[in-house]
Amino acid sequence: MTEVSTWDMFAGGLTEALREVSDRVFLVVFSRADPLKFVQFAGGEHELHAEAGAPPADTGRLAAAGWTPPIDNAPPNWACSSPLPALTAEYTAMTTRCVVALRDVHGLPDPDDLVYKAWRDPEWPSDAVPPTEWDLGENPLVLSWLGIPSASE
Repeated sequence: MTEVSTWDMFAGGLTEALREVSDRVFLVVFSRADPLKFVQFAGGEHELHAEAGAPPADTGRLAAAGWTPPIDNAPPNWACSSPLPALTAEYTAMTTRCVVALRDVHGLPDPDDLVYKAWRDPEWPSDAVPPTEWDLGENPLVLSWLGIPSASE
């Protein structure tokens, strides 16, 4: 019987959590010890966008995993996107890229040091929707699928 690694468990939880990163939802997963070791996600109406910070000396692994390099280092993050709604295979591919960034590029030995911040921005006011029905957002947003603690815990 094969033992499931902690990275495999984290990847499974992240794949499930990404299903909740939809329009106006933001998620940042980072090392508690070094917040510059991170992956972050922004949900749009039709796209899930991800970014990873990377040390300038180790970009080959990010490129091999399917990340797109920054343009003129502004912002200096590597990126990838997937259309929404996404298939399970697309969420899994994004999660695999994120594990490569955190484990292989940033050298985190396991996901035990990871924490997250998540929130849903408020809806833009609209004359078509009465103020009593506006979505005021949610901060913090709990993503229990992740299996890692919130940074506010």
